[in-house]
Amino acid sequence: MYNTLVSAFCRDELNDEAEKLVERMSELGVLPDVVTFNSRISALCKAGKVHEASRIFRDMQMDEALGLPRPNVVTYNLMLKGFCKHGMIEDARGLVDTMKKAGNFVSLKSYNIWLLGLLRNGELLEARLVLDEMTAKGIEPNAYTYNIMVDGLCRNHMLSDARGLMHVMKSNGVFPDTVTYSTLLHGYCIKGKVSEAKHVLHEMIRNGCQPNTYTCNTLLHSLWKEGRTLEAEEMLQKMNEKCYQPDTVTCNIVVNGLSRNGELDKAMEIVSEMWTNGPTSLDKGNTFATLINSISNVSNCLPDGITYTTLINGLCKAGRLEEAKKKFIEMLAKNLHPDSVTYDTFIWSFSKQGKISSAFRVLKDMERNGCSKTLQTYNALILGLGSKKQIFEIYGLMDEMKEKGINPDIFTYNNIISCLCEGGKANDAFTLLHEMLDKGISPNISSFKILIKALCKSSDFKVACELFEVALSICGHKEALYSSLFNELLGGGQLSEAKELFEASLDRYLTLKNFMYKDFIERLCQDERLADASSLLHKLIDKGYGFDHASFMPVIDGLNKRGQKQKADELAKRMMELALEDRPVDRTYQNRNRVIPGKLHNDGGSDWKDIVNRYDHMGDEDHQLFLFFLDSVHIWKTRFLI
Repeated sequence: MYNTLVSAFCRDELNDEAEKLVERMSELGVLPDVVTFNSRISALCKAGKVHEASRIFRDMQMDEALGLPRPNVVTYNLMLKGFCKHGMIEDARGLVDTMKKAGNFVSLKSYNIWLLGLLRNGELLEARLVLDEMTAKGIEPNAYTYNIMVDGLCRNHMLSDARGLMHVMKSNGVFPDTVTYSTLLHGYCIKGKVSEAKHVLHEMIRNGCQPNTYTCNTLLHSLWKEGRTLEAEEMLQKMNEKCYQPDTVTCNIVVNGLSRNGELDKAMEIVSEMWTNGPTSLDKGNTFATLINSISNVSNCLPDGITYTTLINGLCKAGRLEEAKKKFIEMLAKNLHPDSVTYDTFIWSFSKQGKISSAFRVLKDMERNGCSKTLQTYNALILGLGSKKQIFEIYGLMDEMKEKGINPDIFTYNNIISCLCEGGKANDAFTLLHEMLDKGISPNISSFKILIKALCKSSDFKVACELFEVALSICGHKEALYSSLFNELLGGGQLSEAKELFEASLDRYLTLKNFMYKDFIERLCQDERLADASSLLHKLIDKGYGFDHASFMPVIDGLNKRGQKQKADELAKRMMELALEDRPVDRTYQNRNRVIPGKLHNDGGSDWKDIVNRYDHMGDEDHQLFLFFLDSVHIWKTRFLI
């Protein structure tokens, strides 16, 4: 009777009451047995109190003299499961060794628990060895064993290995079931390989294994996510034909897909119909919905908190804030309780609009309704405060995060660094950069770009270049880093440093998309550094870059002004030859860099306008070549711009 009560208390997570009852048993001379202790250990592990469970387990092993029962195989398995579930892999490994020495590690259940623990903690190689050990000891893996392995491989994106294991599974007489195929299909969907996922679905049906609603929902979600709307509609149609019951998840996927595509009115219509008609809401004049007409369990398709949060998020992103508020009120009227994600959606929206007081009013309502602040909440508030340069308030939020044990992420730090830099407090921003590194949070390209820009703005070019080297060591030789520093050096008049950096970029064959190289060449010419400008042009040509040929003109003009007409004419001819060749480019990098002739400047002027204006400075021989060149430009415009 006591064990029944203890088990009931533990099952309902009333652990304190269970402990009191066990104490009362001892006082009345009714000694707890192994079932009593197993119930307590199971409840504590489920509640995440693995250390407390471990203490009880250790007492069972050590204190036999006190009349405590010895642990049995069930006890060992409960502790092993608790260790594995909560990432205590070394404790689990030690327990497995103990079980093996005591002869308690012999059941298929024990092996399955250990395999699941290893795979969930990324120990793939050891899991493979454990699987081999099982077969060597004559313990035949079952479908659940293989499903554990397939799931672990898919979680680690080893899809070909998961495929191979399914062949091994079949050769051992264990046939893949719905879980096996659904796991593999989900793995392909996570990687964005929707076509391969569809092949898995077809193979599944071909082999007589019927997909379930989860399988269909997984594929449906990926089709929406990839923008394959027509295929998503076909998927819904097939679900209807095969009489699969759509559930709330199905409808939520459709609502989310419509919201992503900007079809918010249609999404709201579906939500309204869900309340009225359940699953047949997908059959109310929607192109996605002449679909599900005769579903027995209508209650399976009622809207939930996720439905409304999805819709509210879509409305907020579209700037339809008033409608989002109405949906929030409707949500409350339907007795659906908003969670932190719902509130965060409003806080993000208000913060982005700079409506900080509104964001904090939402926060107050959020806390009043028992929803705790999350990392996303803090990030949204920091974003809003940063836009108002309220540094003191931001630091207050950071202190509060530390007190609550919420660790800031890269987004948090970048927002604060940006705010500090814009406020002229680059030194404080550097302190945050060091704090990030101390906490093991790697700064990203945005972190360094913000700091480099701030340093160059205050003319600390030497420090900016030193920071650039640090950025390369952490982020790698990325075009965004090179172009960012190059443009800042150019803006600050550091032409020699900019030239050195640009040449290093060309040597690495980085794209020219974000480099202000035309302005740089013109600036070199203005500073009477024609040799450097000419050298860069030749390097661009030698490296095979397709670049804007209008970059030649400042150099040609400069040579003409110096009376070096022969060199100017040679360079002009070279420019025209390159343009006339319309030469094929190396697809590995040059095609990304090529600037199509006739592309407009930001001010609306054409790159070729400057060249035409210089027509009068050419000799008769050059005139003919240039006229042919202009005809070719016209052909290029027709080919590329229409």
